[in-house]
Amino acid sequence: MKHAVAIIAAVLCHTGLAFAAETLIRADEPDIKFAYALGKQVNVRFSDTLVKGRLPKADYEGLVVSETPDGKICLFGREQGIDPDQPALQGIGRSDAGDICVPRADVTLRVEAQAVDGAPPVPFYSTVKSSCAWVWKTGRGIGLWTEDCKFDTGRWNIAYDEAADTFSLQVNGGDPYAVVRQFREEGGPEALLPGLKAQGLVLDDPECLFVQSTDKNAPEGWTIWDVEPTGKRKTAFEALPGDEVPEPPCGDLGMAVDFAGFFMVHRDFPDRILYVNLGQDGTMFDLGSLTLTK
Repeated sequence: MKHAVAIIAAVLCHTGLAFAAETLIRADEPDIKFAYALGKQVNVRFSDTLVKGRLPKADYEGLVVSETPDGKICLFGREQGIDPDQPALQGIGRSDAGDICVPRADVTLRVEAQAVDGAPPVPFYSTVKSSCAWVWKTGRGIGLWTEDCKFDTGRWNIAYDEAADTFSLQVNGGDPYAVVRQFREEGGPEALLPGLKAQGLVLDDPECLFVQSTDKNAPEGWTIWDVEPTGKRKTAFEALPGDEVPEPPCGDLGMAVDFAGFFMVHRDFPDRILYVNLGQDGTMFDLGSLTLTK
């Protein structure tokens, strides 16, 4: 798989991994990061004030986060009986978008309260709530929350290869698709670049350079970097027809227009550079949970 495949799954039986007791987290807590939950499922409890006269119950499972405008959360829930066209939902239902948008203060997230030493809190969202369990995976000085899911296509999970220092997505134990690669290079991204070019991971062209990104949502303490074309290579790339999907102008680990792949550096570990591949629809790990240790 060159890019991550979109996950389209029916709700099947549980993966067999045990869930812990449920805990409740207010959706308006400032530490809640919704950027990684877009398009994912959440279990929620709506406030009594919101429910009264609008909804038949307070607790819903598997609602999909569609948008998070200031102070609000928007959710798809037609399959769970939340029809935005219902007169009772006037003011919060959006017929054009097919969702409801409600104040975050009226939403509580229901989360499986797993606790793992050295790990941040378990993510509050899932690709498919009824079919996926979060598993804390570790490698050489690195850890992250990953999903282990059972879909109609089989088992989707993340495995770690110590020799390659890489986490990869696998389907039924098949060919690995690298989603997080760890590189170690004193001097950071710029010092790593010649090695990436020598390995053929980045195009060996002097006009392909590391540029720190300012338009991506980096987790706290991290910076994001892209390998981008400059000079004549950039001019030629920008002149390509807009109705075509071009190849990455600086090679496999360079910037691309049809999937999200980039490098990350933590302020406390400047000589360890991660390449993260989120594919087109996300790749079953929580970006904000990435944790480095010595």
